[in-house]
Amino acid sequence: MSRSRKSGFSLLEVLSSIFIAAACATVLSATIPVATKSRIRADYSNKATSIAQRQLERIRGQGYANLTPASLYADGIIDNVTPVSANTYTFNSVDTSTNDSCSQVLPGGSGTVTIVQSDTDLRQVTVTINYNMDNRPKTVVLGTMVANL
Repeated sequence: MSRSRKSGFSLLEVLSSIFIAAACATVLSATIPVATKSRIRADYSNKATSIAQRQLERIRGQGYANLTPASLYADGIIDNVTPVSANTYTFNSVDTSTNDSCSQVLPGGSGTVTIVQSDTDLRQVTVTINYNMDNRPKTVVLGTMVANL
């Protein structure tokens, strides 16, 4: 006596497969907005760091003797020779042609350069980038020393 064998899936197997697929889709769709927001946050942080690094390299390239507001303004590194505070100058509008302007690339972006005579023949340069992300202020600060060699 042989039993007849039925091929196919039972209703329980089909329903459990649909439930598992729906649960996986729900978990995946819930992570997409979080991943997108994290990617955007990282992109803005990378842009701010990149702008700060470029500004530092441009300033270091000027050399110790040319780290004056007039020289930096003439070379398009800062916006104005008038300081916004002690030894601090803005660079919000420079490099607009190459999309390196803080105000164009970052939401609510602004940048400052601070140059302080820290010792004889040694100046400390600090570049600060401020921007807004999710209505919260973010800041990137990079610094270097420029010596009179």
